[in-house]
Amino acid sequence: MASLFRSSQLRTAAAAVVTCALATAGAVLAPAAQASPATSPIASLAASVARAEHPSTPKADAPMGAPVAGRVLGEAGIRPQDRPGVQRFRELRAGLAAPDRPSVGAAGRTTPEGANLAELAHRWWGTELGPNGNTGFDGVTATHTLDASLRLSGADDFLYAPTTKARASSCIELVTVHTQASAQVWAWDWCNADPAQQVGATVDIDSAFLQKYGSTVNGRSAYTVRIQLTDAGANAWTASLYNVTTGTWDPFFTSQGTDQTTLAYGWDMFEYYSDQTASGSVGVCQDLSGRVVETTGLKVHDPATGAWTDAGPANSTVFPDATMNPSDYFCPGIAGRMAAPYSAWQVSVR
Repeated sequence: MASLFRSSQLRTAAAAVVTCALATAGAVLAPAAQASPATSPIASLAASVARAEHPSTPKADAPMGAPVAGRVLGEAGIRPQDRPGVQRFRELRAGLAAPDRPSVGAAGRTTPEGANLAELAHRWWGTELGPNGNTGFDGVTATHTLDASLRLSGADDFLYAPTTKARASSCIELVTVHTQASAQVWAWDWCNADPAQQVGATVDIDSAFLQKYGSTVNGRSAYTVRIQLTDAGANAWTASLYNVTTGTWDPFFTSQGTDQTTLAYGWDMFEYYSDQTASGSVGVCQDLSGRVVETTGLKVHDPATGAWTDAGPANSTVFPDATMNPSDYFCPGIAGRMAAPYSAWQVSVR
């Protein structure tokens, strides 16, 4: 999302700034780490819902189902505490905020609550889809980890991970969002030219969501997303979630028009905004300790053949750098690896 800054210039500067969406660390963790006393009312959500391993990879061409249960269209589903994050994206779109301006202070969190989000550290890492304007595919699907119980400790911190936008010109980014207030899935509307409204749909990650869309992959809670071009003439895109109980793709949000990012690529990655603590680490780093965030089964759709194929060297790469340098992410113990370049990646924090 905030990947707005990933312009070709940033690409060159990426090695220095190594801005990577620290795992957007979409907060996914191994089952044992998912529950914690601090989040006891919510921590048992994932455990309380019986979910089996996917018997097979969800069928990318499965039929469409009913709209995602519990979705809220527009920004009405965003909690008041999370609205600064939406404003941050607007600043990014307008080019008003710097991509990296971590604050420095003596003790505790160096950025007070309500601080300008331009002062937060912004990092990301993962798969760049369709680098250099490669638009030979018209859809993307992936299985993303999630954690219904994760709440960040900082009021100004935002974790977007994993988060996916299909390619240049695509209208929708599907985001796994974790903040101090909530765990949600957002559809960010990049084809909405109105600077006052870009969140197209939201849904809470709760027990009802997990019953329909949750699964367990590699021992971690997960869900599967798809974003596909549905009308080339109008540049209309539809984002859907895979319903594990019905075997259908349930539509979440549709948008059409002109992609306002002007970026010549898409992504599937970790991303975060976070302030630094007295130790020098970002708060998100501490929140993700002992956790793993990952994408598996990242595939793209070839409109000429109708085939879905793994993201790989022909259509994707790793960005902003091949590896994650912990000092660049203000997070000792963070590591990223491409389990299967570039269709499966993991970000972990020791």
